[in-house]
Amino acid sequence: MRSLLLIGTGLVGGSFAKAAKTGAVFDRIVGVDLDRDALDRALELGIVDEAADTWAGDCDAVCVAVPVGAIADHVRDAAARCAGPVFDVGSVKGPVVDALEPVPPNFVPCHPVAGSERQGPTEARADLFDGRAVVMTPVAETDDGALNAVRGYWEAVGARVVVQTPASHDECFALVSHLPHLVAFAFMDAAARAGPLDHAGNGFRDFVRIAGADVEVWTDILHANASRIRPRLDELQETLDHFRTAMDEGGEALRRRIASAVQAKRSFDEADH
Repeated sequence: MRSLLLIGTGLVGGSFAKAAKTGAVFDRIVGVDLDRDALDRALELGIVDEAADTWAGDCDAVCVAVPVGAIADHVRDAAARCAGPVFDVGSVKGPVVDALEPVPPNFVPCHPVAGSERQGPTEARADLFDGRAVVMTPVAETDDGALNAVRGYWEAVGARVVVQTPASHDECFALVSHLPHLVAFAFMDAAARAGPLDHAGNGFRDFVRIAGADVEVWTDILHANASRIRPRLDELQETLDHFRTAMDEGGEALRRRIASAVQAKRSFDEADH
């Protein structure tokens, strides 16, 4: 009987547990979570088979699904106790790897590019990873056996595995994930203070959807990857200044700015499909 220790029973960790049971990757899943209500709910929903307050005996693998700032401590403890693979699901990789020096050979850093602004085990879905990318960022110390085993876990739950270095991962996601969340948080904060939002339509709702994300998770992500987000934020502020100037000028200058952005969006959509 293959067993998994799941540390953190929220959306991503819970979804992996559900998918892993559906795909017969693991037969028994033990959950650990500082949020006792979340852990109890995961047990009620059958996401985990057993709830534990601390480390729960022998296991074949460990999934660490906690906010970025807490990953390294959990990985260090798990890697010392479990001979099998230990992997995480954090959205920032470099700071975790740096905090672990030396990196345990059985640790495989991972980032499933799947999720939602929704939170908690109630939102967990077995199909969350179907066709979605999972970025693995092994380092020199990473054991090939652990790497191949974790790759197999993700492929068994429907994901496609992509390999990057921790640095290239963090640079990429500063632009395509972390900056958009930062902008959504800032815009929602400004909009809420500016006045009533009674007449907000679908465009507003679409734009601010991700501003409903998990506070603890995103506090850690934005702080951990701040050095890579800041240059992207500077670029965005410069671009906003160009739009401000074009808006004042109107006419062709503004049309060119908008047309360039619309074409970039359409090209992205075509490449994405």
